[in-house]
Amino acid sequence: MKKDFVLLPMLLLGLAATVHGQTPSPLKLLDKISMPNVKGRLDHFGVDLKGQRLFVAALGDDQNTVEVIDLKSRKWMSSIPGQSKPQGLFYSPNFKKLFVANGTDGTCKIFAGDTFKLVNSLPIGPDADHVGYDSATKYLYVGFGDAKSGGLAIIDTRTNEHVADIKTDARSGGIKIEKSRRKTFVTLTGATNLGVVDLKKRAQTSVWPTGVSSNVALALDESHHRLFDGVRDPATLIVLDTESGKEVSRLEGVVGIDDLWYDSAHSHIYASGGRGFDVGFVYTYQQKDADHYELIGKVPTAPGAGTSFWSPELNHLFVAAPANDKEQAAILVFEPQP
Repeated sequence: MKKDFVLLPMLLLGLAATVHGQTPSPLKLLDKISMPNVKGRLDHFGVDLKGQRLFVAALGDDQNTVEVIDLKSRKWMSSIPGQSKPQGLFYSPNFKKLFVANGTDGTCKIFAGDTFKLVNSLPIGPDADHVGYDSATKYLYVGFGDAKSGGLAIIDTRTNEHVADIKTDARSGGIKIEKSRRKTFVTLTGATNLGVVDLKKRAQTSVWPTGVSSNVALALDESHHRLFDGVRDPATLIVLDTESGKEVSRLEGVVGIDDLWYDSAHSHIYASGGRGFDVGFVYTYQQKDADHYELIGKVPTAPGAGTSFWSPELNHLFVAAPANDKEQAAILVFEPQP
């Protein structure tokens, strides 16, 4: 990709109706929320729906903050410093606390939701990253480890305690929890398979082969028993049956994928990618039925924009756009179209 070919976020306003001559775009850009003085790569999100606040991890070497966005005014609010490569985020509406998985020091830092004062810093393990929340038990699962060994740390969000670990074959990512059977599906760093973890037994019980070693992001459609696997190399979307682990479909994927989401209201899958590339994209797939899928849109975002967050309650897809030579860091706000 040529270095001088850079699509800036503002250009998206003119591209919202059509993309590269395709039919009308499945996503419309509503806003771009600038984040001044935020440098380096941006990672995962958290949201406080009641308080109308969005959180994004800013893990640049000279940054190490969590940025706070006011969704009412759609403006940047503040930074939460004192992080150590912040990655996975979760805001507890029940207990009004923000949980931040920090990769460099391997901790889960817990902040008060009103003052952002540090409440606790729990040792987790190397490269603490993705998080997944179980609303039934109020447990937060934090993936940690490397390509040789890993696990899921169990954090009780009520007591701020690290209660146990579940051993996995490698560092766990994705972390999509199936509520009906008390299972979670995870990516395993460097492995050519996905992991299945029984939350009751607190054990990895099986692996599902994918044939590729760069499984990065997962999304879950529990009602149709489908798991979506976003692969970075080669860029691919794999659809699997959660009853059997067998592959159902395989489609073209977004380059440099970081996040993947299932939108049940529109029967869409959103895949965001672009880390390390001059142009980022969100690919949108239409779920025709449980076994059939179609790539229906490739919406450009911003250089290096990889991570995203889908909020069904807000009906918005948020994309993290890092700063570049011409633009400040920003959050791009998209809305699905009929």
